Amino acid sequence: MVKSKIVTIGGGTGAPVVIQALLLAGFTNISCICASMDSGGKTGTIRSDERDQVIAISDLLRNLLALIPPTSTNLRKYSSEIPSISEGHKKNIRAFTDMVSFIDGRQRNLGYTIYYALLEKYKNDFLKVQAHLEKLLSIKFGGTAIPITTGSSNLCFKTRDGQIFHGEHELDKQSMSRNTITNLWLDPKVKATPEAITAIKTATHIIYCPGSLYGSILSNFLPKGIKTALKASKAKKIIITNLVSNRNQTHHFTPKKYLRIFQRYTGLKKPFNLLLAPKQSRLCFNRLHPKIAASYANEHSHFLGWSKKERQSLHQYNIKVVTSNTISITPQLNRLRHDPTKLSHILKKIIK
Repeated sequence: MVKSKIVTIGGGTGAPVVIQALLLAGFTNISCICASMDSGGKTGTIRSDERDQVIAISDLLRNLLALIPPTSTNLRKYSSEIPSISEGHKKNIRAFTDMVSFIDGRQRNLGYTIYYALLEKYKNDFLKVQAHLEKLLSIKFGGTAIPITTGSSNLCFKTRDGQIFHGEHELDKQSMSRNTITNLWLDPKVKATPEAITAIKTATHIIYCPGSLYGSILSNFLPKGIKTALKASKAKKIIITNLVSNRNQTHHFTPKKYLRIFQRYTGLKKPFNLLLAPKQSRLCFNRLHPKIAASYANEHSHFLGWSKKERQSLHQYNIKVVTSNTISITPQLNRLRHDPTKLSHILKKIIK
Protein backbone atom coordinates (compact mmCIF):
# COMPACT_ATOMS: atom_id res chain seq x y z
CA MET A 1 0.00 0.00 0.00
CA VAL A 2 1.35 3.42 -1.00
CA LYS A 3 1.82 5.74 1.95
CA SER A 4 -0.16 8.96 1.64
CA LYS A 5 1.93 12.03 0.80
CA ILE A 6 -0.33 14.95 1.60
CA VAL A 7 0.12 18.56 0.52
CA THR A 8 -1.96 21.34 2.04
CA ILE A 9 -2.20 24.68 0.27
CA GLY A 10 -3.31 27.64 2.35
CA GLY A 11 -2.59 29.82 5.35
CA GLY A 12 -4.41 32.15 7.72
CA THR A 13 -6.53 30.39 10.34
CA GLY A 14 -7.93 27.76 7.96
CA ALA A 15 -4.82 25.78 7.04
CA PRO A 16 -3.65 25.19 10.65
CA VAL A 17 -7.01 23.55 11.47
CA VAL A 18 -6.65 21.22 8.47
CA ILE A 19 -3.07 20.41 9.47
CA GLN A 20 -4.13 19.62 13.04
CA ALA A 21 -6.93 17.42 11.69
CA LEU A 22 -4.49 15.48 9.51
CA LEU A 23 -2.16 14.89 12.46
CA LEU A 24 -5.09 13.76 14.61
CA ALA A 25 -6.06 11.35 11.81
CA GLY A 26 -2.60 9.81 12.01
CA PHE A 27 -1.03 11.15 8.80
CA THR A 28 2.69 11.81 9.10
CA ASN A 29 3.90 12.78 5.63
CA ILE A 30 2.53 16.31 5.27
CA SER A 31 3.92 19.24 3.27
CA CYS A 32 2.23 22.55 4.12
CA ILE A 33 2.56 25.12 1.35
CA CYS A 34 1.57 28.71 2.08
CA ALA A 35 1.75 32.14 0.50
CA SER A 36 4.63 34.41 1.45
CA MET A 37 3.38 37.72 0.03
CA ASP A 38 1.44 39.07 3.04
CA SER A 39 1.77 42.84 3.50
CA GLY A 40 -0.47 43.40 6.50
CA GLY A 41 -0.08 43.22 10.28
CA LYS A 42 3.28 42.52 11.93
CA THR A 43 4.68 40.93 8.78
CA GLY A 44 3.72 43.97 6.74
CA THR A 45 5.52 46.27 9.16
CA ILE A 46 8.67 44.15 8.99
CA ARG A 47 8.56 43.93 5.19
CA SER A 48 8.06 47.69 4.97
CA ASP A 49 11.01 48.32 7.28
CA GLU A 50 13.12 46.00 5.11
CA ARG A 51 11.89 47.69 1.90
CA ASP A 52 10.15 44.49 0.78
CA GLN A 53 13.42 42.58 0.62
CA VAL A 54 12.15 39.77 2.86
CA ILE A 55 9.29 37.32 2.46
CA ALA A 56 6.23 37.21 4.69
CA ILE A 57 6.46 34.44 7.28
CA SER A 58 3.18 34.82 9.20
CA ASP A 59 1.45 31.88 7.46
CA LEU A 60 4.66 29.87 7.53
CA LEU A 61 4.88 30.22 11.31
CA ARG A 62 1.19 29.43 11.78
CA ASN A 63 1.56 26.25 9.76
CA LEU A 64 4.72 25.32 11.62
CA LEU A 65 2.96 25.72 14.96
CA ALA A 66 0.12 23.54 13.69
CA LEU A 67 2.66 20.85 12.82
CA ILE A 68 3.61 20.37 16.46
CA PRO A 69 2.37 16.82 17.21
CA PRO A 70 -1.05 16.70 18.95
CA THR A 71 0.39 15.51 22.27
CA SER A 72 2.72 18.50 22.23
CA THR A 73 0.07 20.95 20.99
CA ASN A 74 -2.09 20.04 23.95
CA LEU A 75 0.71 21.16 26.26
CA ARG A 76 -0.58 24.70 25.93
CA LYS A 77 -3.71 23.73 27.89
CA TYR A 78 -3.26 20.22 29.19
CA SER A 79 0.43 19.82 29.97
CA SER A 80 -0.29 18.36 33.40
CA GLU A 81 -2.26 15.54 31.76
CA ILE A 82 0.64 14.27 29.63
CA PRO A 83 3.09 12.68 32.08
CA SER A 84 5.02 10.88 29.34
CA ILE A 85 6.62 14.15 28.22
CA SER A 86 9.41 15.52 30.35
CA GLU A 87 9.09 18.81 32.21
CA GLY A 88 11.98 20.23 30.20
CA HIS A 89 10.23 19.33 26.97
CA LYS A 90 7.00 20.95 28.16
CA LYS A 91 8.88 24.15 28.98
CA ASN A 92 10.46 24.19 25.51
CA ILE A 93 7.08 23.93 23.78
CA ARG A 94 5.47 26.54 26.01
CA ALA A 95 8.42 28.87 25.49
CA PHE A 96 8.18 28.46 21.71
CA THR A 97 4.42 29.12 21.53
CA ASP A 98 4.70 32.07 23.92
CA MET A 99 7.61 33.45 21.90
CA VAL A 100 5.70 33.35 18.63
CA SER A 101 2.65 35.09 20.12
CA PHE A 102 4.46 37.73 22.22
CA ILE A 103 4.37 41.34 20.96
CA ASP A 104 6.23 44.14 22.70
CA GLY A 105 5.21 47.80 23.08
CA ARG A 106 6.66 48.64 19.67
CA GLN A 107 4.63 45.88 17.99
CA ARG A 108 7.71 43.70 17.50
CA ASN A 109 7.30 39.94 17.65
CA LEU A 110 10.10 37.85 19.14
CA GLY A 111 9.17 34.73 17.18
CA TYR A 112 9.29 36.62 13.89
CA THR A 113 12.64 38.17 14.79
CA ILE A 114 14.19 34.80 15.58
CA TYR A 115 12.76 33.13 12.47
CA TYR A 116 14.02 35.95 10.22
CA ALA A 117 17.44 35.72 11.90
CA LEU A 118 17.55 31.99 11.20
CA LEU A 119 16.46 32.55 7.59
CA GLU A 120 19.35 34.97 7.19
CA LYS A 121 21.76 32.57 8.91
CA TYR A 122 20.76 29.71 6.60
CA LYS A 123 20.43 31.89 3.49
CA ASN A 124 16.66 31.43 3.06
CA ASP A 125 16.88 27.64 3.53
CA PHE A 126 13.65 27.21 5.48
CA LEU A 127 14.21 23.45 5.82
CA LYS A 128 17.39 24.12 7.79
CA VAL A 129 15.48 26.67 9.89
CA GLN A 130 12.87 24.03 10.72
CA ALA A 131 15.59 21.49 11.56
CA HIS A 132 17.23 24.08 13.82
CA LEU A 133 13.94 24.64 15.67
CA GLU A 134 13.39 20.89 16.02
CA LYS A 135 16.81 20.53 17.62
CA LEU A 136 16.19 23.54 19.85
CA LEU A 137 12.81 22.23 21.04
CA SER A 138 13.71 18.52 21.06
CA ILE A 139 10.64 17.68 18.98
CA LYS A 140 9.87 16.36 15.52
CA PHE A 141 7.33 18.41 13.59
CA GLY A 142 4.58 16.37 11.94
CA GLY A 143 5.51 17.62 8.48
CA THR A 144 7.24 20.40 6.59
CA ALA A 145 6.21 24.05 6.29
CA ILE A 146 7.05 25.38 2.82
CA PRO A 147 6.73 28.96 1.52
CA ILE A 148 5.42 29.14 -2.04
CA THR A 149 8.34 31.42 -2.94
CA THR A 150 11.43 32.90 -1.31
CA GLY A 151 11.38 35.74 -3.81
CA SER A 152 10.03 39.02 -2.46
CA SER A 153 6.80 39.97 -4.20
CA ASN A 154 3.47 41.65 -3.56
CA LEU A 155 -0.06 40.53 -4.34
CA CYS A 156 -1.97 42.86 -6.65
CA PHE A 157 -5.60 42.76 -7.69
CA LYS A 158 -8.12 44.56 -9.85
CA THR A 159 -11.75 45.11 -8.88
CA ARG A 160 -14.93 45.22 -10.92
CA ASP A 161 -14.88 49.02 -11.20
CA GLY A 162 -11.34 49.00 -12.64
CA GLN A 163 -9.42 50.01 -9.51
CA ILE A 164 -6.01 48.41 -8.99
CA PHE A 165 -4.66 47.63 -5.52
CA HIS A 166 -1.13 46.70 -4.46
CA GLY A 167 -0.52 44.55 -1.38
CA GLU A 168 -2.47 41.77 0.30
CA HIS A 169 -3.43 44.12 3.15
CA GLU A 170 -5.74 45.85 0.66
CA LEU A 171 -7.83 42.66 0.53
CA ASP A 172 -8.68 43.16 4.20
CA LYS A 173 -9.51 46.82 3.65
CA GLN A 174 -11.89 45.89 0.83
CA SER A 175 -13.42 42.89 2.62
CA MET A 176 -16.87 44.48 3.05
CA SER A 177 -16.94 46.13 -0.35
CA ARG A 178 -19.37 45.09 -3.08
CA ASN A 179 -16.57 45.83 -5.51
CA THR A 180 -15.61 42.22 -6.25
CA ILE A 181 -12.18 41.08 -7.41
CA THR A 182 -11.76 40.36 -11.12
CA ASN A 183 -8.02 39.70 -11.49
CA LEU A 184 -5.02 38.72 -9.36
CA TRP A 185 -1.27 38.84 -10.05
CA LEU A 186 2.16 39.22 -8.45
CA ASP A 187 4.51 42.19 -8.74
CA PRO A 188 7.25 41.38 -9.44
CA LYS A 189 6.83 37.91 -10.90
CA VAL A 190 8.68 35.26 -8.89
CA LYS A 191 9.56 31.59 -9.11
CA ALA A 192 8.07 28.97 -6.83
CA THR A 193 10.39 27.20 -4.41
CA PRO A 194 11.71 23.86 -5.74
CA GLU A 195 10.39 22.24 -2.55
CA ALA A 196 6.83 23.40 -3.29
CA ILE A 197 7.04 22.17 -6.88
CA THR A 198 8.41 18.77 -5.85
CA ALA A 199 5.83 18.36 -3.08
CA ILE A 200 2.97 19.01 -5.51
CA LYS A 201 4.37 16.72 -8.21
CA THR A 202 4.91 13.79 -5.84
CA ALA A 203 1.80 14.15 -3.65
CA THR A 204 -0.88 11.49 -3.44
CA HIS A 205 -3.37 14.05 -2.11
CA ILE A 206 -3.54 17.85 -2.36
CA ILE A 207 -5.89 19.74 -0.05
CA TYR A 208 -6.95 23.32 -0.76
CA CYS A 209 -7.68 24.68 2.70
CA PRO A 210 -10.44 27.06 3.79
CA GLY A 211 -9.40 30.67 4.18
CA SER A 212 -9.13 33.88 2.18
CA LEU A 213 -9.75 32.65 -1.37
CA TYR A 214 -7.53 35.20 -3.08
CA GLY A 215 -5.03 35.91 -0.29
CA SER A 216 -4.39 32.42 1.09
CA ILE A 217 -5.28 30.02 -1.73
CA LEU A 218 -5.30 31.38 -5.30
CA SER A 219 -2.17 33.46 -4.68
CA ASN A 220 -0.24 30.20 -4.35
CA PHE A 221 -0.91 29.36 -8.01
CA LEU A 222 0.77 32.55 -9.28
CA PRO A 223 4.53 31.88 -8.86
CA LYS A 224 6.23 30.37 -11.89
CA GLY A 225 6.27 26.58 -11.88
CA ILE A 226 3.13 25.87 -9.84
CA LYS A 227 0.65 25.47 -12.70
CA THR A 228 3.05 23.10 -14.46
CA ALA A 229 3.50 21.11 -11.24
CA LEU A 230 -0.28 20.86 -10.74
CA LYS A 231 -0.69 19.67 -14.32
CA ALA A 232 1.98 17.00 -13.80
CA SER A 233 0.61 15.90 -10.43
CA LYS A 234 -1.46 12.72 -10.26
CA ALA A 235 -2.68 13.59 -6.76
CA LYS A 236 -6.30 13.42 -5.73
CA LYS A 237 -7.23 17.06 -5.19
CA ILE A 238 -9.64 18.05 -2.43
CA ILE A 239 -11.11 21.46 -1.65
CA ILE A 240 -12.52 22.28 1.78
CA THR A 241 -14.83 25.23 1.28
CA ASN A 242 -15.23 28.15 3.65
CA LEU A 243 -18.04 28.16 6.19
CA VAL A 244 -18.78 31.87 5.76
CA SER A 245 -18.61 34.15 2.72
CA ASN A 246 -16.39 37.17 2.28
CA ARG A 247 -18.21 40.14 0.72
CA ASN A 248 -15.74 40.98 -2.06
CA GLN A 249 -14.44 37.44 -2.63
CA THR A 250 -16.99 34.67 -2.13
CA HIS A 251 -20.37 36.37 -1.67
CA HIS A 252 -23.16 34.14 -3.03
CA PHE A 253 -20.54 31.62 -4.15
CA THR A 254 -21.77 28.25 -5.38
CA PRO A 255 -19.88 24.99 -5.98
CA LYS A 256 -19.83 25.88 -9.68
CA LYS A 257 -18.25 29.27 -8.95
CA TYR A 258 -15.55 27.53 -6.90
CA LEU A 259 -14.90 25.27 -9.89
CA ARG A 260 -14.67 28.14 -12.37
CA ILE A 261 -12.32 30.27 -10.28
CA PHE A 262 -10.01 27.31 -9.64
CA GLN A 263 -10.06 26.39 -13.33
CA ARG A 264 -8.95 29.91 -14.16
CA TYR A 265 -6.04 30.13 -11.72
CA THR A 266 -4.77 26.53 -11.85
CA GLY A 267 -5.17 26.14 -15.60
CA LEU A 268 -6.78 22.74 -14.99
CA LYS A 269 -10.10 21.64 -16.47
CA LYS A 270 -10.68 19.56 -13.34
CA PRO A 271 -8.82 21.41 -10.54
CA PHE A 272 -10.25 19.20 -7.79
CA ASN A 273 -11.76 15.72 -7.58
CA LEU A 274 -13.74 16.24 -4.40
CA LEU A 275 -15.42 19.19 -2.70
CA LEU A 276 -16.01 19.00 1.05
CA ALA A 277 -18.85 21.27 2.16
CA PRO A 278 -21.10 21.79 5.20
CA LYS A 279 -24.05 19.41 5.49
CA GLN A 280 -26.56 22.21 6.09
CA SER A 281 -27.83 24.52 3.38
CA ARG A 282 -27.77 28.27 3.96
CA LEU A 283 -31.55 28.35 4.54
CA CYS A 284 -31.37 25.50 7.03
CA PHE A 285 -28.49 27.12 8.92
CA ASN A 286 -30.28 30.48 9.09
CA ARG A 287 -33.36 28.78 10.49
CA LEU A 288 -31.41 26.85 13.14
CA HIS A 289 -29.01 29.67 14.09
CA PRO A 290 -30.79 33.02 13.43
CA LYS A 291 -28.63 35.04 15.84
CA ILE A 292 -25.37 33.83 14.29
CA ALA A 293 -26.74 34.40 10.79
CA ALA A 294 -27.78 37.95 11.76
CA SER A 295 -24.36 38.62 13.27
CA TYR A 296 -22.62 37.64 10.04
CA ALA A 297 -25.18 39.57 7.97
CA ASN A 298 -24.09 42.73 9.81
CA GLU A 299 -20.62 42.06 8.37
CA HIS A 300 -22.08 41.51 4.87
CA SER A 301 -21.33 37.79 5.12
CA HIS A 302 -23.44 34.65 5.07
CA PHE A 303 -23.19 30.92 5.71
CA LEU A 304 -21.72 29.04 2.74
CA GLY A 305 -23.93 25.98 2.64
CA TRP A 306 -25.81 24.74 -0.41
CA SER A 307 -28.95 22.91 -1.42
CA LYS A 308 -28.82 19.40 -2.85
CA LYS A 309 -29.45 20.80 -6.33
CA GLU A 310 -26.51 23.24 -6.04
CA ARG A 311 -24.21 20.48 -4.82
CA GLN A 312 -25.27 18.16 -7.63
CA SER A 313 -24.23 20.78 -10.20
CA LEU A 314 -20.67 19.39 -10.01
CA HIS A 315 -21.67 15.82 -10.86
CA GLN A 316 -21.59 16.56 -14.59
CA TYR A 317 -17.87 17.34 -14.19
CA ASN A 318 -17.28 14.02 -12.41
CA ILE A 319 -16.50 15.86 -9.18
CA LYS A 320 -17.66 14.25 -5.97
CA VAL A 321 -19.31 16.41 -3.32
CA VAL A 322 -19.08 15.24 0.28
CA THR A 323 -21.03 16.97 3.04
CA SER A 324 -20.14 16.69 6.69
CA ASN A 325 -20.82 18.43 9.98
CA THR A 326 -17.34 19.68 10.86
CA ILE A 327 -18.53 22.96 12.38
CA SER A 328 -17.82 24.25 15.85
CA ILE A 329 -19.29 27.47 17.24
CA THR A 330 -16.98 29.53 19.42
CA PRO A 331 -18.51 30.50 22.78
CA GLN A 332 -19.52 34.11 23.44
CA LEU A 333 -18.48 35.45 20.02
CA ASN A 334 -20.56 32.87 18.11
CA ARG A 335 -18.00 32.49 15.33
CA LEU A 336 -18.03 29.48 13.01
CA ARG A 337 -14.90 27.37 12.74
CA HIS A 338 -13.95 23.98 11.34
CA ASP A 339 -13.45 21.60 14.25
CA PRO A 340 -10.13 19.74 13.84
CA THR A 341 -11.37 16.59 15.60
CA LYS A 342 -14.54 16.36 13.50
CA LEU A 343 -12.55 17.18 10.37
CA SER A 344 -9.99 14.47 11.16
CA HIS A 345 -12.68 11.77 11.00
CA ILE A 346 -13.92 12.78 7.56
CA LEU A 347 -10.39 13.27 6.16
CA LYS A 348 -9.45 9.79 7.37
CA LYS A 349 -12.33 8.38 5.31
CA ILE A 350 -11.56 10.48 2.24
CA ILE A 351 -7.81 9.84 2.22
CA LYS A 352 -7.37 6.10 1.93
